[in-house]
Amino acid sequence: MAAPKVDRALVLRVAKLACLSLSDAEADRFAGGLARIVDHVEQLDLLDTRDVPATAHVQLDRAAWRNDEPIAGLSHDEALAQAPRTERGGFAVPAFIE
Repeated sequence: MAAPKVDRALVLRVAKLACLSLSDAEADRFAGGLARIVDHVEQLDLLDTRDVPATAHVQLDRAAWRNDEPIAGLSHDEALAQAPRTERGGFAVPAFIE
């Protein structure tokens, strides 16, 4: 499946879906940057990787492992202390419905 053409219209559509407002200059800049990224990924897709093992760069033997030990968490009041708004004993978040 071919990647969609990244142009100003696509950037504005995605920005609208993400509830972002972009200036004309920002939309043009993002369209150019994203088009270059997609082009680069398409070039990578042309590489022959048949002889490369799937886990060629994973080195679990060198990973820094630590014991999984439970630690005390925040109390209810501590968790809410830094919240910008609280409501009915919990975090207050803006409602959104599309």
